[in-house]
Amino acid sequence: MAEILMPKMGDGMEEGTINVWLKKEGEQVTSGEPIAEVETDKANVEISAYETGKLTKILVQVGQTVPVGTAIAVIGEASAAGATNGTHEAVAAPAIEAALHVASAPAPNLLKAEGGRVKASPLAKRMAKEFGIDLAQLAGTGEGATRIVAKDVAEFKAKQVSAPPAKPVAPAPVLASVGGTPSGAGETFKPSKMREAIARRTLQSKQGIPHFYVTMLIEMDRALKLIKNLNADSADGKITVNDVIVKACAVALKKVPEANSTWTAQGTVYRYAEAHIGIAVAIDEGLIIPVVRNCETKPLRDISNEAKALINKARNGQLKPEEYSGGTFSISNLGMMGVDEFLAIINPPEAAILAIGGISRDPVVLSDSDDIVIRSRMKIALSADHRILDGASAARFLQEVKRALEAPYSLLS
Repeated sequence: MAEILMPKMGDGMEEGTINVWLKKEGEQVTSGEPIAEVETDKANVEISAYETGKLTKILVQVGQTVPVGTAIAVIGEASAAGATNGTHEAVAAPAIEAALHVASAPAPNLLKAEGGRVKASPLAKRMAKEFGIDLAQLAGTGEGATRIVAKDVAEFKAKQVSAPPAKPVAPAPVLASVGGTPSGAGETFKPSKMREAIARRTLQSKQGIPHFYVTMLIEMDRALKLIKNLNADSADGKITVNDVIVKACAVALKKVPEANSTWTAQGTVYRYAEAHIGIAVAIDEGLIIPVVRNCETKPLRDISNEAKALINKARNGQLKPEEYSGGTFSISNLGMMGVDEFLAIINPPEAAILAIGGISRDPVVLSDSDDIVIRSRMKIALSADHRILDGASAARFLQEVKRALEAPYSLLS
């Protein structure tokens, strides 16, 4: 028998609510078959069994909310006809989240097969890869303690997350709310799960990350001309200013990798090799940040198509956890709403976020002739984690974004 746990489906998820059970107690389930729908702070997501057997017990009823890692059901022994690999792995769909890169002392591993490979189930290997866990650190419980299974990986991950930091760290002060009980006409209501999650993460960000801000003006005439030409020559979806900015950020992240980093619980800096850029999308319930992955290697057209698909799914509540988790850098664009400039809050555990203002037509004095010309200009502002970046590195990042946007044809190579 094995337990199905409430999975961690995305950055910041702390609990989930059972919306509906797709299987009843006593029914047979197949590995990979959806068995329940869970409401998170971002979306409604189906979770699947990773074992063939009988759903012997439902532990969490419809409407109940439980923390991540709580057992929600039990799957019993698989029938002889439906047994798979002789291994009983019944964890919920693996969490697709950014690796927290929390170090742990390696445990002795006696599970290596001939050739030095660690003996582990396919699911355990996939989960370990997603979590950034070295399987050599784990002790296995499958097949008479000779094989690592998904449960071993999940438990190891849970210990990493809950483990105290290597050195004592003074807790950040909790700021009391200003004001007393509201008075006057109005109403009190419970915020949505998404709004509660936004409240938790923004408070965590502002209390735990030392923000500083750097702004810069960028001339956008050449970028706008490029976008116009690309859209005129293609029957595909229209490329937007936002798409070009995402690509420019990918170029800048490669040249200034400090902005593509995270501060770990052990007081070290982890620098990402890939640029997974989140795009803040406003929806009725609040804000969600779908992630376009590997922007450093993708052509502008591919970034544009993927961004449009993700934004559409976000607005229709159809994003999967892996589509809004694991970002390494984010952008937030309020320019299309008439905002000239603003400062954004960093999306933990990232090191920076770029705020995009609107494009305006302004008179500009040319430095070489003092002539006055009209230029299309846009103001951008980088919010940066001062533990990782300083003013100079933040300025270099903005310079690279500016260079890419003011010479935009380089983004096509």
